[in-house]
Amino acid sequence: MKYLVRAIKYFAYLAIILCIFIFLLSVFGLVGSTLDEIFKDGAQSLLKIGGILAIFAALYPRLGFGTRSALVPGAYEEIRTGVVDVMHNRGYVLEAEEGENLKFRLQSPVMRLFRMLEDRITFTRTATGFELEGPTKDLVRIVSALEYKFRPE
Repeated sequence: MKYLVRAIKYFAYLAIILCIFIFLLSVFGLVGSTLDEIFKDGAQSLLKIGGILAIFAALYPRLGFGTRSALVPGAYEEIRTGVVDVMHNRGYVLEAEEGENLKFRLQSPVMRLFRMLEDRITFTRTATGFELEGPTKDLVRIVSALEYKFRPE
């Protein structure tokens, strides 16, 4: 279900960006003002563009979100503060703590909006550290920062 919601959000996001772009081109007189002047096939082109956007939107949740493992040695009580500090330095705030599992979200409302409120990073405690789930590009940076901070001497 989460996958479908993300795909629909991304489709809407792409469609809005495309509409704004075409509107601006039209306002500045770089393209015509009717669909037939803007697109080669007129309204038929909108169906083709919508299909392309739907394909990208369907693929994005698979590529843009994932899980990564972070090797963070130590007892939870010893590493919790360090984990929260790393996330705070990356612009995240602790949203929830359930036992040894943590959930963080972006602190900036503007950044949250740009990411369509899909900014949550979930830490699930494992025997060797944490399993992180969230946006892939953030996970790579966060796992690297955590493993650097908690590396064995």
